[in-house]
Amino acid sequence: MSRKSTDETLTGELLPLYVDLDGTLVKTDVAQELMLQVATKPSLIPSLLRSLTQGVSQTKLLLSEKSTFDPETLPYNTEVLDYLSTQKSLGRRIVLASATDRAVAHKVANHLGIFDSVIASSAGNNLKGLAKLKAIQADCNGEFEYIGDSSVDIPIWQAAKVCGFVNAPDSARKMTSDSQLVSVDIQNNTRPWQSLLKAMRPHQWAKNALILLPLFFSHSYDAMDLMMRALLAVLIFSICASAIYIFNDLMDIESDRAHAKKKSRPFAAGDLQPIFGVAAGIVMLMGGLGLSMLYFGWPLTALFGFYIVITTLYSTWLKHKPVIDVVVLTCLYTLRIFVGGVAIGAALSPWLLNFSLFFFASLAFMKRYTEMRRVEAAGKLKARGYLVDDMDAIRPMGISCGGLAVLTLTLYLNSSYVAETYNSPQILWLIAPVTMFWIFRAWLRALRDEIDDDPVVFALKDRTSRLVLLLAVAIVITSRFLNTQGITP
Repeated sequence: MSRKSTDETLTGELLPLYVDLDGTLVKTDVAQELMLQVATKPSLIPSLLRSLTQGVSQTKLLLSEKSTFDPETLPYNTEVLDYLSTQKSLGRRIVLASATDRAVAHKVANHLGIFDSVIASSAGNNLKGLAKLKAIQADCNGEFEYIGDSSVDIPIWQAAKVCGFVNAPDSARKMTSDSQLVSVDIQNNTRPWQSLLKAMRPHQWAKNALILLPLFFSHSYDAMDLMMRALLAVLIFSICASAIYIFNDLMDIESDRAHAKKKSRPFAAGDLQPIFGVAAGIVMLMGGLGLSMLYFGWPLTALFGFYIVITTLYSTWLKHKPVIDVVVLTCLYTLRIFVGGVAIGAALSPWLLNFSLFFFASLAFMKRYTEMRRVEAAGKLKARGYLVDDMDAIRPMGISCGGLAVLTLTLYLNSSYVAETYNSPQILWLIAPVTMFWIFRAWLRALRDEIDDDPVVFALKDRTSRLVLLLAVAIVITSRFLNTQGITP
């Protein structure tokens, strides 16, 4: 339905304007977000279950009493706000009409300061659909305008003289009569599947290439069956990791909205409803673990489960524990190498494990260092359990771990295993200065504030880092297959 009304038609009669909250005024569903807060507090689970047996309105009341939210950081629909501000300046009466609990609705109304009144749910009265329509009719006792987003609002639109649509389904528009006027028809939703893919953070899947290291260094990349097993392990790990990213974002909605960059994440921005994220995360976890059981059995599935548990503990608790957080991050990187070894049935080299321990510890310290630099720039004193003054300790610890990684690599290059495995072990020594160059260059960039909070993301985007990786791979393959014995200078 096209817009048929004019400002003169709408304001000439000074129709009262009623506006829905969830999905209309704000892009998200506030009740779903409050449900997440309560559901993740074990002590409140019994009360939540009891309220569910007493009706929806009682559950909403519990959510408003037992949870908190900041109305200032909610993802408001700016086009709706602009329209409301214009109508307010013309002298129209504007009412927030929501099925959310009264206390929550009043917080939003008080923050915005453009509403003359609030109609919302209370104990024993879930103000949705026909119930909301009756409340509106009792409040205005005449004609009105209503702005909403859901098919549940169809009875209200049918009774309204003027309709406003915000990402409403086509079925809702078809239910209104031709004689009704349309004030706004806003379509600014992003496609759910695009937002879900963004929430899955596919760029982080590159970390899971570490699973291929045992295959690469055992030189089994010409065995197609082992290659397929390793790639399947990468796929399963990526699925499980994406599920964890989704659950983390759901837990961090409030803090993400206060962050300069993270506020654009799908759940924080309101591009994805929390219930959709919960369902998608559960399906991905169950699918990933089920696929692992089907093809690999218990040993590898147990490692995937261990990763899920440790990552969850890290996200909810351990990331706030200084030094412990770095150790956990290092172990999570190294765990990927274990997964790769188990997937192809290869014994893991102690040299590879020693190198990964120091190398990833260096990257973890780099991650914390860059975070603390931003905290310092923002004028704050601490973050994630670290003080700004701790940078003086984090910096040398990270750089020294990088140096120890290079030392471990050189000891490996001098081992009997290298002499027996590679046709040209002397060529393999070139990988030492290449690795040293990348580690210390990355730290230099971090000291210059030229790296974001994640060194892995930096490596993926940095052209020099990609060239270093290709050069390292070329050196290993050349050393493995090129026989320089008998070649004289």
